[in-house]
Amino acid sequence: MISTPVLVLRKTPYSETSIIAATLSPEHGRLDFMIKGARQISRKKFPQVDLFRELEVHFHHNNSGLNNIHSVELISSFDNIASFPSNYLSGCEIATFVLRNSQSMIPSPEVYSALKTSFSALSSSKTDIPWTALLKLVYLDEHGFLPEDMDLSGDSKKQEVMENLLDAVILGSPLPDFPSKTWQKLAEWADKLCKYHELE
Repeated sequence: MISTPVLVLRKTPYSETSIIAATLSPEHGRLDFMIKGARQISRKKFPQVDLFRELEVHFHHNNSGLNNIHSVELISSFDNIASFPSNYLSGCEIATFVLRNSQSMIPSPEVYSALKTSFSALSSSKTDIPWTALLKLVYLDEHGFLPEDMDLSGDSKKQEVMENLLDAVILGSPLPDFPSKTWQKLAEWADKLCKYHELE
């Protein structure tokens, strides 16, 4: 039996009563679950499994298919993202990127922490911060894809600026007070790097 926290990044109906939940775990990477009875309105049928929620799951790993959950507990909910249409779209974009570029049983602790930071910010208020780009940069850094020469700040401390930015996203601390043009440049740069490394 394996126990791990996960973030629910996609929920797909399966049959009249069940769902398939695509999630990310910090220790085990992408984990997909078949949750039988989850669409039935009952406390015994896992009603807490929903998009943008953090859960503690207990399951048996299946090497050849979907994992079967034994039990699940709600840790935290970022349901309020849906209150802000543009934030909801950003959350879905982030979730799609992570699922497309994550694999089972490959740890992703930094991306997981960045997801929690992003979802927390997106559920709090409308924002112009490019959270999708920030998540992509954390992913690139965790997988060794960020170049050493990162000319974003325009001064001699550009490496330190980037390291502080990534730490802020991962740890959930306050972000640098960049002007809008810098955020835009950062987002464009992240997209170019993802395209270069053939990340979807």
